[in-house]
Amino acid sequence: MIRPTRLYDRRVIRTAFLAVVLVSLGASSAAHSSAVDTEAPATTLRKADLRVATVAYRLGLEAASLCADHYPLTGLLLHHLPEYDAAGRAIEIERYGLDRGPGVLLTVAGSPAARSGLLAGDVLLAVDGAPFADPRAMVREKDRKVWRRQVEASETQLETALAQGPARLRVLRGGREIDVTLASVPGCPIRVRLARSDQFNAFSDGRYVTFTTAMLDFLRSDDELAILLGHELAHNLLGHKERLEQEHVPQGLLRGVGANADKVWQTEAEADRLGLRLAWAAGYDIRAAADLWHRYYAAHDVPLQIFRTHPSLHARQAILEATVAELERTPRPPAGP
Repeated sequence: MIRPTRLYDRRVIRTAFLAVVLVSLGASSAAHSSAVDTEAPATTLRKADLRVATVAYRLGLEAASLCADHYPLTGLLLHHLPEYDAAGRAIEIERYGLDRGPGVLLTVAGSPAARSGLLAGDVLLAVDGAPFADPRAMVREKDRKVWRRQVEASETQLETALAQGPARLRVLRGGREIDVTLASVPGCPIRVRLARSDQFNAFSDGRYVTFTTAMLDFLRSDDELAILLGHELAHNLLGHKERLEQEHVPQGLLRGVGANADKVWQTEAEADRLGLRLAWAAGYDIRAAADLWHRYYAAHDVPLQIFRTHPSLHARQAILEATVAELERTPRPPAGP
């Protein structure tokens, strides 16, 4: 976790572009990642989401050998009707029929989703003959926690089907229903959301990793993005949320006090070490963490140590130096599981 905020109390409002943007990732990207294939271009409704999803997909695929549990990576990111405000819902329903099922927000270039022919703006109606939950019922639910669980259940339904092999999808596109077969590749279980918010934050909840657009704007390169994604993914892989809950570590100011702080700092140090390894395995320059940490602490550090929920800048620099020295003596693991 980067910095605790009140993001949990706000809706993630998604403002859709009025047209599907097609993005073809060029040869420079292909040279860096075996996950990219320019013959299967990306499609997206929002470029910022595509950037995050592309780095996450590469991280999940190429660092898979470091993850004990594998997940069906597709390069597909979904969006859902209750994630929009009233005006956004009307637009999404009129243009795409998002009241019929989960929608395709983007597909990553070269991924199984892109190769399947799925396009941003498609709406998924059923998987292996089983319909998805009705988005209109989700919208009627006023409790954000309840409809968020319903949204995640729809995504889990697709993941469960993919775990058995290629999934048969019934898809709504331009008012017509078509059939698409979606495959997957095994990788790290990285599920990422980009929240439209001016709050400077990135966090993990045990299952998902969430970035805010303010945090994304702070980053200067995809190397920095991979480092932070790797850090948050590491929290999930290491079960830190559950561990701190079992140790009765509270949220809020008391999280950074006394024995609570020691427990939290330990999880953060562990996430730094594994996160750097994940980013390194995916071919990113983890030395970029040095400048990232300097900028972050200069702009957002807490003046009083007793309220800090992360190790000091000096401690994180030491972790980076030790990890880089160790990895330089280690052959880079092969891509994939």
